[in-house]
Amino acid sequence: MRRRTLIRALAVGTLAPAGLGLGARSATAAADLYGIDVATTQGGIDLALARNQGQQFAIAKTGGSQLSEGPYVSPYYTAQVDSARAAGLRVGHYWLSGDFQAPTDAANYFVDHLHDYRQGDVLALDDEVLDDSTGLWNDGQVAAWFRQVQARVGTCVPWFYIGAANLRGGSWGQTIATGAKLWVAAYGSNNGTRQGEPELGGAYPDWAVHQYTSVGSIGGIGNVDHNLARGSAFDLVAPGSGGGGGGGGGGGLPKTTTEQDGIPGPVFWSRAQKWLSLTSGYTGPVDGVPGVNTYAALQRYLKAHFGYAGPVDGVPGVNTYAAWQRLAAQWGYTGPIDGVMGPNSWRGVARFLNQNAWD
Repeated sequence: MRRRTLIRALAVGTLAPAGLGLGARSATAAADLYGIDVATTQGGIDLALARNQGQQFAIAKTGGSQLSEGPYVSPYYTAQVDSARAAGLRVGHYWLSGDFQAPTDAANYFVDHLHDYRQGDVLALDDEVLDDSTGLWNDGQVAAWFRQVQARVGTCVPWFYIGAANLRGGSWGQTIATGAKLWVAAYGSNNGTRQGEPELGGAYPDWAVHQYTSVGSIGGIGNVDHNLARGSAFDLVAPGSGGGGGGGGGGGLPKTTTEQDGIPGPVFWSRAQKWLSLTSGYTGPVDGVPGVNTYAALQRYLKAHFGYAGPVDGVPGVNTYAAWQRLAAQWGYTGPIDGVMGPNSWRGVARFLNQNAWD
């Protein structure tokens, strides 16, 4: 995406979807779908022609929160939704984050201005910095937006758009817990082709949609964002069901009582192993017995996201636990970051591990 928005009052300039990155899958599964996302710069796109050229979905920009004048509806949004629907494309609606609305207010504005929304349509948040905005929304803000959208519409298809580098620079546990499927922008040399898998750096369990170029030519115009979506990207997600990867929530592991009693046991460690298998390359058994491989995967995650600077040797010490306390601090732990785990430290970690995403 990365195209500047110049909507001022009734004057329309340029607007577009999402971020940046690098990527592709070496073997495309039969269920994968190709599609585009469109905004003001694609106002004249022929979506029937795009369908004939092999596109299977179109995500239209509803509007955004990134202008100092306040929220707005993109001028071609209604026509693009209607055209996509008429062409037989799967339909999506996306909102651009920004400095000038609180996430809950933005979610309400988005839902209030949806055009011809039908269950099964994609509802997406584009988290990037454009125009008058100065910063990305963080994990808590993104999760608040998705929770409010889900509170308004119920079961839906939520997509979280972000550039790969920005994804790797953050921690997204709360967003993952909403079940939002990752739509990651990763372009490589951005020459119109996919050039490898998106590099997530352990920041998300998996990707559901890969935006692999912003210079595609389709539907009679150029500089169109092209995407590859796994088939599960369009699966419905019930509020609170977790997920966040290619599909949505899942069941299996019980919740750990460590959240209540502050004592880590086999269920706590099983959930930790499942989390680390999804995010940090842990390949051992999910047996609730932590060993060198469990701790090495933990150190890899903490090195990438929470300032752990020690060796990845599978031998936890003060530095490992201090970094884990920094994670716990995002989940209610308020004690010192001293590398000495106690009941309150374990409770904070347990709240993180009890997300449905790690079931």
